[in-house]
Amino acid sequence: MNRTKNIVLNDIDALLITSQSNLFYFTGYANADAVLIIGSCESYYISDDRVKEEFEELCSDITFVSIDMGQTYYAKAVEILKELRAKVVGYEEDYILFKHYVLFDEFFDMIRYSNQISDLRSIKDFFEIEQIVLAQKITDEVFQNVLDYIRPGITELELASYINSNIFALGGSLAFDTIVAFGRNTSKPHAHPGKEILQKNDIVTIDFGAKYNGYCSDMTRSFCIGKPTNEYLDTYNLVLGAQTNAINKMNAGLTGKAIDALARNYFPSNLASFFTHSLGHSLGIDIHERPNLSPLFAGVINENVVTSIEPGLYFPGEYGIRIEDIVIVKKSGAQNLTKSSKQLIII
Repeated sequence: MNRTKNIVLNDIDALLITSQSNLFYFTGYANADAVLIIGSCESYYISDDRVKEEFEELCSDITFVSIDMGQTYYAKAVEILKELRAKVVGYEEDYILFKHYVLFDEFFDMIRYSNQISDLRSIKDFFEIEQIVLAQKITDEVFQNVLDYIRPGITELELASYINSNIFALGGSLAFDTIVAFGRNTSKPHAHPGKEILQKNDIVTIDFGAKYNGYCSDMTRSFCIGKPTNEYLDTYNLVLGAQTNAINKMNAGLTGKAIDALARNYFPSNLASFFTHSLGHSLGIDIHERPNLSPLFAGVINENVVTSIEPGLYFPGEYGIRIEDIVIVKKSGAQNLTKSSKQLIII
């Protein structure tokens, strides 16, 4: 897959790509040991002969350039840019080491280009959405398996291991480190699984996602082992109501700040401080991409952005609840890709 033609080189002669995620985005080929130069007429993939045959089979319309013995990808990139007579070069300021940057800065006028790339990647095409749908299908299936497997006496680490092995068994890989929290640990939004043992009448939060063909999914569910307290029930329904309100009222053209407010303002003022993170993050090749649904993001959310919707309330030392789906933002609303039930599950 060649997406190098999708980007318009405004005010630059060439674009230098060094990050693994952007290398994959533009070529569809997974390999961290490479540098990509996107020119106005032709693109050049600089790597070594270990990947030459495979790359040329998959990306025949991008020129493969082998490095010389003992040469770095970056030194070869400087050579090619000189041959192209490039003067102004765009680069990913968030993904290049200073020692590599200075190699280029000596010869070229270097222009930051991360935002332009992020904006391009934020709008998903049909192929990308298809992969995210398949990744979420794996995630939903794993959750059903979890409900059959979970029982008092297991540890958080055991359940995390079970989730991870299920993802791999179904043809995926991990989109991020799986979060499993029992009891009071649920008050920690990014709790690390430990040796906490699941008790009868305990509460559970799990946050996990599969990666399929290079694209991520993400889902959080909170549920109960045995009868929950009335307080937990009321809080759960409040979090679910906030998420439902946001999903039902969001659409392309609203700002990230405005969509966040659809959930944040749903909570009573005395609980607002217990919603400690943004409503959602975009995802795709990376689990966290731009744009965000956040009080700090005033940019417009465009059509075909894929984002999480994950309100939560967390009471330190007591408990927490988060419910997370992923949706495609459309002009007419939000298309929910998550199929697992959100009604409170009591096992």
